[in-house]
Amino acid sequence: DIPERWEKISKVTTVEEVKTAYRAAELSMARLNLTGAKMMHKYGATSCTDVTGFGILGHAVNLAQNQKEKVKFELHTLPIIKDLVKISRAVGNMFQLLQGYSAETSGGLLL
Repeated sequence: DIPERWEKISKVTTVEEVKTAYRAAELSMARLNLTGAKMMHKYGATSCTDVTGFGILGHAVNLAQNQKEKVKFELHTLPIIKDLVKISRAVGNMFQLLQGYSAETSGGLLL
């Protein structure tokens, strides 16, 4: 617990919203890799990376730089758990959530 962070966060959210977001993260992490594995088989993917540590953009750049052929991809939506944008802004965007560099724990698979 870091009291300074909670002081900033508590100005934009409630304990209940934080608990709800935490539960949503748990449920998301529990299903992410199953869906990714099914998509890999369906489309014949030959590589992937787990989106942890460097965020989706950091991992995408790494994968693209290591391809034999040119790669182009677009993100049409970036799933973000409810209320986390305002929390991210409250702590000064230190996690770079909206820039795609947020270091998730079990952030899913990038195929």
